[in-house]
Amino acid sequence: MAGRLAGKTAVVTGGGAGIGQEIARRLASEGADIAVADVNPADETRELVAETGRRFFSDKVDISDQDAIHRFAARVRSELGAADILVNNAAVVLLADIDHVTLDDWRRTFAVNVDGAFLASKAFLPDLKESGSGRIVNITSSSYWTPPPPFVSYVSAKGALNGFTSVLAANLAAHNITVNGVAASLVRTAAAAANTSEAFFDQTVRIQNIKRVQMPADVSGVVAFLASDDAAFITGQIIVADGGSTRR
Repeated sequence: MAGRLAGKTAVVTGGGAGIGQEIARRLASEGADIAVADVNPADETRELVAETGRRFFSDKVDISDQDAIHRFAARVRSELGAADILVNNAAVVLLADIDHVTLDDWRRTFAVNVDGAFLASKAFLPDLKESGSGRIVNITSSSYWTPPPPFVSYVSAKGALNGFTSVLAANLAAHNITVNGVAASLVRTAAAAANTSEAFFDQTVRIQNIKRVQMPADVSGVVAFLASDDAAFITGQIIVADGGSTRR
């Protein structure tokens, strides 16, 4: 049986590991061919996509580099055809308060989390318009609304990404392109586990209605829905998937 995304091509930035890898795997399982942009190798993601029988392409890309993302977009078109779905997932997480964040730190966090989403959206916009039912999904964070941790550059960048999601949806509605965000909580990935104490995971779970640690699959299922025709009348929304930490 064909999946909801059969015949589609999906681009996932930061898809070499963690949440992005699981998003790539899930979209492939729904029938999409997958292109991944990441600063690190995406060999494991390639294997996961191969298990679904879908085509895969990846390239080493600094998502904040305008020329690099445009070159990547051209290669995706050559390898897989025009993109129908763009998932802006690439992120830098800097765990520091304002006393310990330099201007360079601040700029790098915004360059990847916000500029990267802007540049990728611009680079793939001709494809998404051609699709006739393009989808952009931005991976943001519920830390913008919950009592936020003191990660000043990260939370600020995700807040800017929320605003970008809203205005881009208005910009692109005439082209039948939907733009939405998925706001996750603290997700257990290899990187998060290596840089976050179990006490902080426990603290996060305590403020949730659902009393378990969030996993990448809790994000990828929402992304797959928003990327599909089932969500054709949803745009400009931030879908909060954080186990009930945020109630708004």
